[in-house]
Amino acid sequence: MNQVLHGWAMIPLAELAMGGAVLATLAADMIRPASRLAVHVALLGTLVALACCFTDHAPHASDMLVVDAMARLARPAILAATALALLAGSRDSSRHGDAGAWATMVLGTAFGSMVVACSSSLVTLWLGLEAISLSSCVLAAWRVRDRRAAEAGMKLVLFGGIASGLTLFGMSHLYGLSGQLGFGGIATALTSTVPTAAVGALLLASVGLAYKLSLVPFHFVAPDAWQGAPATSVAVFATVPKFALVAVAVRLADVLLPAGIASHAAFGTALAAVAIASLLVAALVALVQRDAKRILAFSSIGHAGSMVLALACLPDASAKAALAYYLLAYGAATLGAFTCIEWLERSRGSASLAALAGAVRTQPGVVVALCLFLFSLMGVPPLAGFLAKWSVLREAFESGLAEAGSRTVAAGALVLALTTAVSAWSYLLVVRAVLLAPAAPGAEAAPERPSAGPVAVLAACVAAVVVLGLWPDAIGLLLGLT
Repeated sequence: MNQVLHGWAMIPLAELAMGGAVLATLAADMIRPASRLAVHVALLGTLVALACCFTDHAPHASDMLVVDAMARLARPAILAATALALLAGSRDSSRHGDAGAWATMVLGTAFGSMVVACSSSLVTLWLGLEAISLSSCVLAAWRVRDRRAAEAGMKLVLFGGIASGLTLFGMSHLYGLSGQLGFGGIATALTSTVPTAAVGALLLASVGLAYKLSLVPFHFVAPDAWQGAPATSVAVFATVPKFALVAVAVRLADVLLPAGIASHAAFGTALAAVAIASLLVAALVALVQRDAKRILAFSSIGHAGSMVLALACLPDASAKAALAYYLLAYGAATLGAFTCIEWLERSRGSASLAALAGAVRTQPGVVVALCLFLFSLMGVPPLAGFLAKWSVLREAFESGLAEAGSRTVAAGALVLALTTAVSAWSYLLVVRAVLLAPAAPGAEAAPERPSAGPVAVLAACVAAVVVLGLWPDAIGLLLGLT
């Protein structure tokens, strides 16, 4: 009994609170299934877990979960994005009488992301990734009798299953070669000699992370899934898991690089090559898209490439600060953009550029907010996206041109600058449609007015992209967290 209580005590308080929130939300949905009680319970539980994040000061909570600098940044960001997503999508789910189940899936994604963000073992990493996958598949296929949503969910199940299988196969080989499950134990066991099988196992184990980040060549399912899934669901699995994935990627780099498993130059070259491919594919293919959600999907692929380029600059502390800032800027803009798309799609029936034409005449406030978020994703000053791209660009140049750096990283910086200019055209296609194009025939003359929840979400996201962009000292603050 004492061992059981000791084991529970070693779990970080925020994760315990989030697990309790999931159970409480399920109970509330059973008590009053046709009401919004479960959503309110989910939101309250998320806020309680957010408050608990600031009480976890121990760097090592257990053998499987670690609360380090990146985890202390990722977990509050995950919970804040989850709370905003609950506010943005609760009303739409309530109309179908399944608000409790929807809120539970959102919390499941957040809980899995928190576990991944703190993972220091293959076991917790795998369990967290699976929680994210299962919840994301359900959220993608949420709309009943919608063939596009069903297709989106099925594609995530099929391709996600393949990625999960490859990841588990690689993890099993890592355990077989090292006899360890913890990241530190694996690095120690493989320090003296790194067999070719270990390199292959590491590559296979990283497939799950690459798939969740929508990196090339595991990007192909993202545009179709994002187009078919409800915009509020996409807002969840497009932002929340990324905080966790980047946090655990930084932790892996901190463990593997000092152990000598990979040299700084080789590590940077490999990640920079993936980043370059993702940036090029995202920028060029997005130019021919004619659906706002597909354009944002390719935008996410490109931004994931930028994050990986920042990862290639590790273990520099300034690279971690740039990466953390980039995550916050991307998360705020993407969550806000999909909240806007949800309202426009509901009134127009589609997120295609033709259907969104002239939306400013009926929903000017939502359109102005959408354009602001797109400009931030584009990297227009003085919004947060500009400073985020500039920080990664500077770090890549400095790291690539250093004596021990990789020239591929420097090439990645040039590609980032080039693709930023090219991808601006795809964002401007959406801006042109909602602002300048003539209204589509049959467009709703008096669309439904946004409720208090989505308005609060848009206000928070607008404040985030503006304040972060106008406050350059935020980078120094984030540097202090590393």
